[in-house]
Amino acid sequence: MSTSVWPPIDEAELRVKENESTARELEWLLDSLQETLLSLKAGLEECYALLAPIEPGSTLVMSSPRSESVKGVVTRVGTQIVKGSLHLRLKTFPHTHLVLSTDNPLTIRSLSSLRSLLNEALDCVDVTRWTGDRHSAAFISGQLRLLHSIIIEAKSTLKGPILAPPQNSSDRGQAPDTEWCNAPPPPDAFTPVLPPNLSLAISVSDASLILTLRVLESATAVPNLGSRFAYAIGAQRRLEHDEMDDVFTYHGEEVRVKEKVKVESGDPNMISAMIKLAALEHTVAIARNCLATVMGEEDDDE
Repeated sequence: MSTSVWPPIDEAELRVKENESTARELEWLLDSLQETLLSLKAGLEECYALLAPIEPGSTLVMSSPRSESVKGVVTRVGTQIVKGSLHLRLKTFPHTHLVLSTDNPLTIRSLSSLRSLLNEALDCVDVTRWTGDRHSAAFISGQLRLLHSIIIEAKSTLKGPILAPPQNSSDRGQAPDTEWCNAPPPPDAFTPVLPPNLSLAISVSDASLILTLRVLESATAVPNLGSRFAYAIGAQRRLEHDEMDDVFTYHGEEVRVKEKVKVESGDPNMISAMIKLAALEHTVAIARNCLATVMGEEDDDE
């Protein structure tokens, strides 16, 4: 059984009809993409609002789950930690209570980058809708490609950095993070002032707020006789962690991490933003694929 057209159409006329049909389909698709862009803008604005500096912000519990090492809370407003109270009971550092000064909020750099990316995405949508030729398939395709890359980068900012494998170790999964020593918070942001042998860093990973505390010692420090004897007989041993064999430069001095404690707390607003960004990424990917199909092109990101 076969299908044929009657009366028969010659091949040249058939190609003309196909081209006309494709042109009409492309025109319809470009018009429908304007509604998609409106939906994308609304979604991006929702993500932006979730990270806006609106009081009272998000108060998160920062406590170590199976120990008394860290117990406390912090409050995030927008891209900053504006309040915090932490009780520390570390093994190699005296018990202390740190309070974040309200005059010196801590800026979370990744969230600042995320808000900038959301602004770029919103600008990209506005340019696509109002500045360029909305009936130009090539222009719309290029703008969707740009928007897609911005949204992917924004989502990866909430996901957290993927670190390269370490050069000096084959059994650890990730290379040590160095942002904590390259851009530490000012010591006077806390009461009492952070001592030089204690590092506190706040970052974002998997839409959660990560608090990392490190007790530092000089990289050239030599253990005293008592410590060496305790290590030798097994009465004392080093605290094992993923940075125990690495040397860092902190405030101009080479140091090792003697003790490391990491605490995380899921932030509801950041989790919502990450879910919305994943949905927006999927929407743009579908729009790009549809447009590439009608244009007879291959999506270069697939």
